[in-house]
Amino acid sequence: MTRFQFRILILLFPGAFSLGFFWFFPTHSPDLMATWLAGQYLEAGQPDQVYAEVDNYFRMYPPSDWRMFMAREYQYEGPVFPFLYPPLWAKLGQLFSGVNFWRLAAVALAVNTGLLLATVWLAWRTCRPTIGPILFMGLAIVLLASNHIGSLALFQNQPQILASFLLVLAAERIRAGATAVAGTALALAAAIKIYPALLALLWLAGRERRAFAWFVGTGAVLGLISVFWAGWPLHAAFIEQIRLISNSVLVTGVTFNLDAAIAQLAFGDRLLWVPALEGPSPAEPDPGWYSMPRPLLWRVISPLLLLGVLVWLARLFRAARRDVQVSLLWPLAIIAVALVSPLSWVYYYIPAACYAPVLLDRLGARLGGTILLVSFGTIFGPFVKFYRALSEEDGAAAIFQTTPYLYQIVGTLAMFVLATGFYIAARRAMHST
Repeated sequence: MTRFQFRILILLFPGAFSLGFFWFFPTHSPDLMATWLAGQYLEAGQPDQVYAEVDNYFRMYPPSDWRMFMAREYQYEGPVFPFLYPPLWAKLGQLFSGVNFWRLAAVALAVNTGLLLATVWLAWRTCRPTIGPILFMGLAIVLLASNHIGSLALFQNQPQILASFLLVLAAERIRAGATAVAGTALALAAAIKIYPALLALLWLAGRERRAFAWFVGTGAVLGLISVFWAGWPLHAAFIEQIRLISNSVLVTGVTFNLDAAIAQLAFGDRLLWVPALEGPSPAEPDPGWYSMPRPLLWRVISPLLLLGVLVWLARLFRAARRDVQVSLLWPLAIIAVALVSPLSWVYYYIPAACYAPVLLDRLGARLGGTILLVSFGTIFGPFVKFYRALSEEDGAAAIFQTTPYLYQIVGTLAMFVLATGFYIAARRAMHST
């Protein structure tokens, strides 16, 4: 990095941080709120109010007392989401039970904005592109901010931001040879979101056995701490939540995954409307989402599809050099696993957006630029209202009236296109001399 480039970055990052923070401040942070509320009720001696009651399918409703608590203590009547994380994070949330939530949300927004920028920087360090740091990182920031991938994560203060930082940190440390830090980072990411544990299997295929050992060791320690600190009953309740989610299909405009797309296109008559508890508003006259129990055959095929994707990725990792693994196959794996997982949201693709500028470097401006334009141009934030209009009964195009969330289908296809770009780049690198 030249001195001039360094000076430009000194201006770019504080500017991006200020814009990201003040654009979303103040934020209601419903995802952060879930962890904080779980800690509140643990501190109050009500562990039954940490996880929501198990129903016949996943409705994404919080425990019964949460909304009344927020209305009584904070005069808040906006969205309240359920707590869907391991009990370890509820215990950590308990440490902040006496902290005013809005102050906590402001601090978290600053931290998360910084983490997003740090993730962009780590992706650049991992890829080591020839296009230069200013273009790479500047474009990555634009790709994050111009759609729901980065913006919704900041608005909700999503823990996925930390998980994404750890996922990219794991790859960057693998490339640097710091396998202990890499394994620890991936274990921490898996302790937040579970699904990163699947990516550790790819390290075995890629002959990163020391990093895998650190992942297993750190994960085991975190698991033991969680069980002894929070107790087994909370873990049993968490397992029930995971089982319920795995047996359900949740469909919203921002659940970018194959299950939600299939549910809309093939099972529209079985989708059940779930009204949001906060009620209508000028922006959302009929807020809510769709959900449905997953049919038995679907429940059998879904894990088999995930297994097939992991086997395919493992073969690629086994055949690739380390630099190809960390810069091209790692984001490909993150996208592929998210696409076939039962509850993947738009912000699961944060690492992929941070990596995406490398396609300009590896595929050239024409092909790489086309893939980026299709992947991110189609999910450009202002297009959401356009897709919503096409999805309504009185929409402009009758062909789109069969789906309530066209944006979800477009977003899922966009991530598939982005994954294809990483695959093409990886195959080219693997066959180069």
